Amino acid sequence: MRLILNYFKPLWKQLLLIVGFTAISVWATLKIPAVMSQIIDQGILSNDLSLIIRQGLWMLALSLADISGMIVSDIITSRAMARLAGDLRLDIFRRIESFSLSEIDKFSTASLITRSTNDVQQVQQSFQMVLGLAIQAPIMIVGAVIGALRTAPSMTWLIVLTVAILLVGMAVIFGIVTPKYKVLQDLVDRLNLVARENLAGLRVIRAFNNESIEERKFDRANTDKAKLETWVNRITGILQPGMSLVVNLAVLAIIWVGAHLIVESKLEIGSMMAFLQYAMMVVFNVLMLAMVISTLPRARVSAGRIATILETKCRIVEPTDPETI
Repeated sequence: MRLILNYFKPLWKQLLLIVGFTAISVWATLKIPAVMSQIIDQGILSNDLSLIIRQGLWMLALSLADISGMIVSDIITSRAMARLAGDLRLDIFRRIESFSLSEIDKFSTASLITRSTNDVQQVQQSFQMVLGLAIQAPIMIVGAVIGALRTAPSMTWLIVLTVAILLVGMAVIFGIVTPKYKVLQDLVDRLNLVARENLAGLRVIRAFNNESIEERKFDRANTDKAKLETWVNRITGILQPGMSLVVNLAVLAIIWVGAHLIVESKLEIGSMMAFLQYAMMVVFNVLMLAMVISTLPRARVSAGRIATILETKCRIVEPTDPETI
């Protein structure tokens, strides 16, 4: 992974721009619930039309700043990661060109193809998620928690309980799935190997009438990959409905507790709605951060496979000053 991180050095300007526009987007997002609370508590309940218009225009400006910052940040992130992936593929290609037959046989041609395509794609997608969400999520979580504490400190325990339940559930699922990622990449290598053998030896296979044998070999490799990938997707597929259930129950709990506090005149309606938005920000960004973290093990496996190629020393080295006869 350290070798891959060296490819970020030429991208430091883009990284600074990503952080800057992400900060603008996060700041605007965190300001919107507070403005909405003022509109409800001080504008609607007091029939102050001028305040409603003034704060409504301010909310509109914040929404535009949020959307603009997010769009610009995503564009810069996509371009930076496309450049990183291109640099990786170019260096892998150049390294493979310098390999002798012994190095090629060590990896196998199918594995070299997978490492220069699928593995690079895994690294690109993972780092794109990291830059897009891992920078935003921690800032958003801290800001939303501070906003929730200022709005309704007596209900903050609901956020803590919801996040704890979600983290435990995701930790269990990711703990089961993560070890399978390396096996899955090895199965991709095997599938490419069988497909390449079939194409390279097509004339020999037809000459000896071995089409059925090759079909069974491909079917075994394809079935093994499909079974493992289906199993992984089924396990991770539990996350979406499970998270939706927990989040909806959290919304009901917040409304239930908030309604009792409003009846007891301990909380205002706008403050409860602002707290609900802050709670959803915390929960959503915790989920996004966990999803990003879950992609890192597979990206780490792919990065290790790429680094193995780039760090392999060739046995046959062309002399820098060859002698002529």
